[in-house]
Amino acid sequence: MTPPTRRFLPALAVAVALAFAPAASHGELPYYDLPDLGEAADSALSAADEARIGRNVVAAMRAGGEIADDAEVTLYLNDLGGRLAQPALSAGTRYQFFVVNDRSINAFALPGGYIGVNSGLLLASQSEAELASVLAHEIAHVAQRHMARMKAASAPNQLVMLAAILAGALAARSGSADATIGVLNAGIGLSIQNQLSYSRDFEREADRLGMQYLAAAGFDVRAMPSFFERMQQANRHNDNNAYAFLRTHPVTVERISEAQNRALGLPLKMRADSVDYLLAREKLRVAVAGADEAARFGEAALRNRQFLNEGATWFGLASARLAQRRVGEAAAALREAQARLPAHPMLATLSAAIARASGDAAAARAAFRAGRAAFPGNRALTLAEIDFLLEAGDRDAAGARLREALSRHNTDAELYRLQARLYADRDRLRYHAALGNAFYFEMRYGAAMEQYQLAGKAPGDDFYLRSAIEARMREIEKTLKEDGTTRGKKPADARFGDVHRHFASR
Repeated sequence: MTPPTRRFLPALAVAVALAFAPAASHGELPYYDLPDLGEAADSALSAADEARIGRNVVAAMRAGGEIADDAEVTLYLNDLGGRLAQPALSAGTRYQFFVVNDRSINAFALPGGYIGVNSGLLLASQSEAELASVLAHEIAHVAQRHMARMKAASAPNQLVMLAAILAGALAARSGSADATIGVLNAGIGLSIQNQLSYSRDFEREADRLGMQYLAAAGFDVRAMPSFFERMQQANRHNDNNAYAFLRTHPVTVERISEAQNRALGLPLKMRADSVDYLLAREKLRVAVAGADEAARFGEAALRNRQFLNEGATWFGLASARLAQRRVGEAAAALREAQARLPAHPMLATLSAAIARASGDAAAARAAFRAGRAAFPGNRALTLAEIDFLLEAGDRDAAGARLREALSRHNTDAELYRLQARLYADRDRLRYHAALGNAFYFEMRYGAAMEQYQLAGKAPGDDFYLRSAIEARMREIEKTLKEDGTTRGKKPADARFGDVHRHFASR
């Protein structure tokens, strides 16, 4: 995968300038059991600006293919993150969690409540509590508005930062990506070095509050210092993946010791890993490592009896075998998983996928029907079933399932993509409207505007739909204007890129 920094560097100067532009002051939001932040954070970066920056970064990452589109893993991550974030909720704050297609071990917090988790972190975690500890830490960064507070404390360093950005922009124009990265890293490194005391304070604060979130959600708080210590030890053995985490979450012996001492004052809670965690982890292994490597891993783990959960390992092997198009072996591995695990929507989805791959449409329909009966409303199952129905040419059934799903989830971009497929070759108005809705709910407003404009030129007499499209276009124009852009273009800070790793995650 092309590193995000390389893709977004040409627009980095504008992006960071927007991120650090003066902002209007807003009232401070109340937080649960959190220290008073005062007016400094709001005067440095308003809550509205934080939401705008985070939204546009996520939109750019999604457009660049950096965000995994796996509905099952995303659903699990948001369920886990949502439980952890309950004590940190405030008026206007809505946390969103997403998986980044990157096998390095890392996670980062963007302003506005957006939290990215590298797929490598999920694979590196050895328990759900370890994963939860990192999410809780990142939630605390957002809740405490650390980016805004760092900006408030960084005024003396603005000339250093701007000089580095200007030099980096010139290097980018010269076509030297390596030179650009070097110049920017030098300037950003100097600025951050000048703020190191703030960064360490923020990390301690995120540790302390993250442990409170962990305890409130019923997880063992000792998982946090344990994970930090394991990353530090892995780095001593030249583990580059561990280095990615340590670079953005600097861990010291003192910090680990403080976290361990803090954990002693909190109750011990032993909690078994959820089936959701175990299956999501194995499913990601296939996506990250590839089918062949994942299959070898599963075979070795089962042969040597080294796994977190045997049933989940069989599930991972079944997923890998399916990706290898070894359908019979995939079905056999799935039966082993089903014998060792309770009924679960991921098992139902995989069963239907294996039936589809074998060409048995009746078995696939039966698997979806059984899964829907056992897990009504499950998003991943719904998406997979509609995709199957469209592929099978059963448009009436697909349309019915889409209408039912959209009545419950009318902001789901993937549902609108499926709806666009339904109308692709028979209704231009509804096709472009559905695709525009998909882009809109992915926050890709320029692309959404283009589709709505095409819908406006398409034939059709649906007055209600045309009125809705016009209202949505006015809303987008207002949003783009607020972002300081011209109609139809991406917001400059939508190409914010990798800079969040230097500021939001520190």
